[in-house]
Amino acid sequence: MTSFTLNEEAARDWVTSLIVAYELADLDTGPELSGADPMPNIGLAWRPREPGQEDAVADLVRRAQHQSGVLAAAESAEVAIMFVDDGDDWSYHFLLHVRSPVPVTLAFTPKEVCRIGDDSAIGLDAAIGILREATQTANALLEQLNAFVKATVRDA
Repeated sequence: MTSFTLNEEAARDWVTSLIVAYELADLDTGPELSGADPMPNIGLAWRPREPGQEDAVADLVRRAQHQSGVLAAAESAEVAIMFVDDGDDWSYHFLLHVRSPVPVTLAFTPKEVCRIGDDSAIGLDAAIGILREATQTANALLEQLNAFVKATVRDA
């Protein structure tokens, strides 16, 4: 199975367009945007570690895989992020969804939301940090899955 790859230059261009659209949204009242699928609410001062940003983070990771040349997903796989309210503080973990040859979902070790992305990064840099982390974590889960399959085949 191929690995996940992040084209940071393309990702920066794409996230920049998201930020511009968000920052100028109040100025655009044209009918062409009505009914459009809303994009992640990411602005210049976006702080993904703040409460209420879970949907924007999850949407960023999901949509990056559907943008040509941004976050290339592994063959028959997709990375996602899930947030959990553990009663003390929010945590998150990345998921690897494999569609074939059989559907399976792997979850990475949970982390506190205060550790998501790059420390003290906001806006564009915060979004790129999250996409970097999603890519690295998805590849780590993929490696674990491949090691498990090899060990299982070897023992059979």
